[in-house]
Amino acid sequence: MLLVCAFAYILLDTDKYGKIRSSFDKRPWRNMKSLFQRTEEEEVFVNFNAMKCPFTNNPVRGTCPICCSLTHKDGYYHGDPHVLHEFSSQIVEHEMAKEASAMDHKPVLGRIQLDTLIAYRANYLFATLSPSCKGCYYKTWCWNVGYRMTWQSAILGFNCMMCTYLFGEDIQIFYADLRAILFCMSMFFSVSTLYMLLALICTSVVFIYEHPHFMDLDAIPKFIDLKNNERVRSWVYWFADESARFGVNPTKSYWTVFYSKKEKEEQRRRR
Repeated sequence: MLLVCAFAYILLDTDKYGKIRSSFDKRPWRNMKSLFQRTEEEEVFVNFNAMKCPFTNNPVRGTCPICCSLTHKDGYYHGDPHVLHEFSSQIVEHEMAKEASAMDHKPVLGRIQLDTLIAYRANYLFATLSPSCKGCYYKTWCWNVGYRMTWQSAILGFNCMMCTYLFGEDIQIFYADLRAILFCMSMFFSVSTLYMLLALICTSVVFIYEHPHFMDLDAIPKFIDLKNNERVRSWVYWFADESARFGVNPTKSYWTVFYSKKEKEEQRRRR
């Protein structure tokens, strides 16, 4: 299974199959220009009441702090509980933070963007993220947080497998030999890596397929025929996150028990 995962990692770095990953890099769902980029064009008034959310086609109600896209509440990821997210969290968009710190034409906006990007964090232990639009969420989840977790799981599985050759069967721990325990751990991490990697790839494929008006459908490999092959479609949608579909809110509900009273009141007010 680790060999299958290693082969998948190699394919995702090729030009042919790496489009599944690179199609998220430029954030094609943007419906507004970034307020922090240098521009020589005159500012034009935008009628926000006439704009539609790229993820739901509903009237816009808020702005993504990362890409400045205007979205509906169902096209916005409202973040994870503070109690889990702040523990061992790390900055995600390092390159954008560097660009904001070097901004000289609008120093005030540069400082605002820098503070916003510093507050945009991810927790690689609990796989939690800060609030952002649906596109930025899946870009960060599939190809940063989740992708990094698959690498960690693959490394742990490989290390456990190699350690089985170092210890003999005569070493007993909890009424079982250490070698068997390490072998079981290796199998656990190997299966976990394979399932997580399939879930991330399928989620990205479904997101691309469900949003053809701004995502590049050519990024999906030809053998993944979601339009004509019902069996392939059912398997891909089974592995993928159901929130990757068009019009579905990506906010996770299984963290509800960890939300504080203040966070629950804020979520009710947003609805």
